[in-house]
Amino acid sequence: MNPGISTFRTALLPLVLPMAAALAGLHLGCTKPQTMVSAAGVPASQGTVKATQGDNGNTKLSIHVKHLAPPSKISPDATVYVVWLQPRNGERQNIGALALDSNLEGSLTTVTPHRRFLVTVTPEAGGQVSQPTHEPVFSSEVDRGD
Repeated sequence: MNPGISTFRTALLPLVLPMAAALAGLHLGCTKPQTMVSAAGVPASQGTVKATQGDNGNTKLSIHVKHLAPPSKISPDATVYVVWLQPRNGERQNIGALALDSNLEGSLTTVTPHRRFLVTVTPEAGGQVSQPTHEPVFSSEVDRGD
């Protein structure tokens, strides 16, 4: 083997191993909160979703948002944010309301039997809606692949 190539590989090893470990962590579930993608209309808002193994093989899901405008500022008829879960090849489900406090922060913790799904947050007129009526302010793909 060419000694120059061997030296090059040795020099790259400390750079490549942390990247490989980080990429491998993506497939192990999100034991750390992952950032949700915010819509263009709410650029200052921040959101995270964390999915961990819960009891009986279920997924414990924790969502936290901050700097999110009151729902009526996003859509005049909205009074609450609703969190939706859509499993792969499945129907979208309302999994709860995400009320904001006076600091414009909110959170929701729930359990689902699904391991792979899309999470979205939409402003809605009420927390009991069966389908979203507005575009999402946040979205994130979740894959708890443990």
